[in-house]
Amino acid sequence: MLPNRIGLMTAIISLTVLGCGNPEAINSSPSPNSLLTTTPTSKTTASPTVTSETSKPKPSASAKESAKESAKAIAVGDIKEIEDNSICGKSKITYAYGETSNYRVYICADTNAPDRPRYYISRNKDGSGGLDLEAMNYNPQKSGRIEFKNDGYIYTLESPTTQNPEPVLRVTFPNGKLSEEQLLRYLSRSSTSTSSTTNATPLEYVLQNRENLGVCKDNFRAEDGTRGMGSRVFQLSDTKYLVQIQCFLAAYQGAFEYVLWIDESPKPRAIPLEFDSFQEGKGGEKPKRFSDRGIAGAPRVNVRSQTITNFTKFRGLGDCGSSASYKLEGDRMVLQEFRAKYECDGKYVQDFPLIYP
Repeated sequence: MLPNRIGLMTAIISLTVLGCGNPEAINSSPSPNSLLTTTPTSKTTASPTVTSETSKPKPSASAKESAKESAKAIAVGDIKEIEDNSICGKSKITYAYGETSNYRVYICADTNAPDRPRYYISRNKDGSGGLDLEAMNYNPQKSGRIEFKNDGYIYTLESPTTQNPEPVLRVTFPNGKLSEEQLLRYLSRSSTSTSSTTNATPLEYVLQNRENLGVCKDNFRAEDGTRGMGSRVFQLSDTKYLVQIQCFLAAYQGAFEYVLWIDESPKPRAIPLEFDSFQEGKGGEKPKRFSDRGIAGAPRVNVRSQTITNFTKFRGLGDCGSSASYKLEGDRMVLQEFRAKYECDGKYVQDFPLIYP
């Protein structure tokens, strides 16, 4: 929603960017640099008027309430109200629609993948131009919004929710600046056979498919997901996420499993990960290496290096235990180092003996 006290120049910038601010915009759209000066349909350039805060008229309480009520007015309905195949084209359907005071935005999907938005079509109400984008290798559907990317710009169509009753159409510039217009109308396809997991966040997706994925098979307590280190998501790239599931929380550490979530068409790919460790050898034998889906302890994820380090206590005193580090390589967690002190003798050492490599 545009601020009430915005200068004329800033308004011109916002109106230009939301419809045409991209090198791929149709009808001779301006370059990103020109967005900072004029709009293509403007014949004159005006300078914003500078007024001190004390000289500005103060709106009355009733005016404030009226503006507030007006700002929340958004029409929500079914996409059938405006569905027109001539906009999205043949072999496509209209997935969602958003309308502001200056723009109409159509989100389209292929008929053979109706649950995944793929095309962003923006049309200026004054007929001056528009924008056509296609998401080739990523899913634009996020939780509560649809995002399309193009040359460093991000075009976002928010959907109305109880947490976000005033959704906007937003453009994020490469330098992080934003331009927004409040939505006046939002339509979605209520009758599609959209799977509850198709548009879920990575964490939601894994939890909803936990049993099929075999995550935390026999030791899952949902209420522990928000306690301690908890269940959470780490974004590794635009399409890759590391999902941490806390199966349960014990007295002094948790039990965890991890899933690599990859955003692919027509649906995400979820890969449960395994971790190598060493168990104490019997009768003086060397520790034996084994693999397991879960790790216990206090794991730490480093997104930049895509590694996990973990410290495990064999008992609460912490005089015995293990430490390990793993690195994500492709779709596998590869053991980098493993240290352990198996004897719980009440003696503390700064570093556990090296077991691997």
